[in-house]
Amino acid sequence: MGWLLSEWKRLRPYFSLLDFGSAPSTRVAWAVRVCVLSFAAVVLYKRTTAVTSPLLDAKPLPFIPSEEIEDYRFRLPERTRHEIFMEIAEAENAERKRAIDQNTWKGHLWSREDDRGHYERVQLRALGTRYKISLTQMYLILDEGIRNHWPGPDGKPLPATTPALDMRWDKW
Repeated sequence: MGWLLSEWKRLRPYFSLLDFGSAPSTRVAWAVRVCVLSFAAVVLYKRTTAVTSPLLDAKPLPFIPSEEIEDYRFRLPERTRHEIFMEIAEAENAERKRAIDQNTWKGHLWSREDDRGHYERVQLRALGTRYKISLTQMYLILDEGIRNHWPGPDGKPLPATTPALDMRWDKW
């Protein structure tokens, strides 16, 4: 234990070089302070540019025309839009059935629908990757199918409504 005390006494003057609360008294202290502050400035600059450069250098997303050619919307022919809508509708019906069978969210309809919307978003991202289109285009196709009452896999259109919000303040 005595060796630790003697080492502390020997190293204590060097720790005073890192005391940024007082002005440096020697050239070595000034040099250490300049080196530490320079290093901190470089790290701060690199971190700031790493975080902000994707935001500042991002190119705007390409415009998605609504109607370029007859039968084309959102850069896709109607046949492809129907295919995509059918896949979305199949997944949505399957998710609704699963939620009812497993009584997710203890029967709270709004929470169940919100949860289903999360799974739908995950599925739309995967479908968008497969079809090489954006998530926006996927939602535009879903919206078009719902508005035009396109039939789903069961022959019925998807519901265009959502359950009313139930805040459940007393149940949390």
